[in-house]
Amino acid sequence: MAINHSSPEGFYRVGFFSRTHGVRGNLVLQLDVDDPKRYGKTKAVHLMVNGLLVFYPIVALKVTAKTAIITLQDITTVEAAEPLVGLDVFLPLNELPKLSGNQLYFHEAIGMMVTDLNEGPLGKITNIVDFPEQPVAVVDFNGAELLFPFLTRFITKVDRTNKELTVDLPAGLVDIYRVS
Repeated sequence: MAINHSSPEGFYRVGFFSRTHGVRGNLVLQLDVDDPKRYGKTKAVHLMVNGLLVFYPIVALKVTAKTAIITLQDITTVEAAEPLVGLDVFLPLNELPKLSGNQLYFHEAIGMMVTDLNEGPLGKITNIVDFPEQPVAVVDFNGAELLFPFLTRFITKVDRTNKELTVDLPAGLVDIYRVS
């Protein structure tokens, strides 16, 4: 099953609360990030509650391999924590480390114009779908969806200023999407 969570403007999704932990209102955050250890000093999170982004300061945080056990301010019982189970957890985009070269965050790629070295301009990226096998870029290609693996080995140039992405896609991939 593909993970395709939309994030509120100015925020990115780091995971979701999968369950409570213990009897004091702690929560287990299932992390959906490349480097979980990087989040060990996080001071607060934002949760989408009834369509609103709500700020929660963190009192205690312990990061493991793919999860974190979190104690949120004012959440001190299992009863108070249970309604938060299943909620997505967000952080502000400005807390992401800057990437350089041909590395891109998914949110950065949305709206970029894609040009293939052999095929020329393809269209703009409308979405990135994070399948378990690999992420896939969705491009508006002459009114149809063109899909390609969103992997650094296919990306030859990133122009963040002009929102342009140059790729070298496998031979024949674009032909699959041509309308005769």
